[in-house]
Amino acid sequence: MKFSIVTPNYNYGRFLRKALESVLAQADAPGAPAIEHIVIDGGSTDDSVQILKDWATSAAAQPAAKDGRYSFSYVSEPDKGQTDAINKGLRRATGDVVAWLNADEYYLPGKFSLVADFLEKHPKADFVYGDFLFVSEDGCPIRVKHSHRFSFFVMAVSSVTIASCSSFWRRRAIDSGHYLDPSYKVIMDGEYYCRLAKAGYRFHFVPGVIGAFAIHDSNVSTVYRETRWAEYDQIRRSYYPLPRFLQKRERIVYRILARIGRRWRHCLIVSRVFTEGKLYLS
Repeated sequence: MKFSIVTPNYNYGRFLRKALESVLAQADAPGAPAIEHIVIDGGSTDDSVQILKDWATSAAAQPAAKDGRYSFSYVSEPDKGQTDAINKGLRRATGDVVAWLNADEYYLPGKFSLVADFLEKHPKADFVYGDFLFVSEDGCPIRVKHSHRFSFFVMAVSSVTIASCSSFWRRRAIDSGHYLDPSYKVIMDGEYYCRLAKAGYRFHFVPGVIGAFAIHDSNVSTVYRETRWAEYDQIRRSYYPLPRFLQKRERIVYRILARIGRRWRHCLIVSRVFTEGKLYLS
């Protein structure tokens, strides 16, 4: 089994090295799959390109690269934004399993082995995801964002509860032409996940904290807050449309549904405690 990880980057040099290191580190865990890491840089003007050049040289000298367990490549050129960069990387991917890791995110040690083992044991699973960790800009843990067994209702009406840094899916989805919708600039992941679920791809939750998401002032979802909410509304209309007689009051109805969705999400998390006996903290 081979994993292809796509990392979009634009002027996130202060985070980039940690993301790179976290992918390479996965190759040394027992049972880890082969790893292909593809970075799509949008023509950064900070130190990102120099970091990538240095990493390409140093990574090639690593034992995992020499014996074929890890490969790294990058391109730096202007693009149309994060969604375009991710699609560009997915088109280059050659792995059996694909994912994207933003430059300000990183994977926790040994998690590829966990995901690969689950996929080997569940050949019908198309998409797997786990919990993730919120960290500060300097990497200090803030809290774990706990997830739960998949609920299309929760994802479509309340908010995106699956993080890209803790998600992996089989390449048969992209082989079927499912790429990110370039009209989405912030919640492209939520639209993509809803679309895959609607198309019949099977989502499975894997208990455990898989990745970390850094919270900082330049997060795309923070900078483009109004766009984020507009895209949430578009996702709701597209994937959880209301009957015609309710459409004139859609703002109120969707607000009520969002509250119900959040309550249902909490119930699903509580059910994990009874099923697993605990919530994973690492």
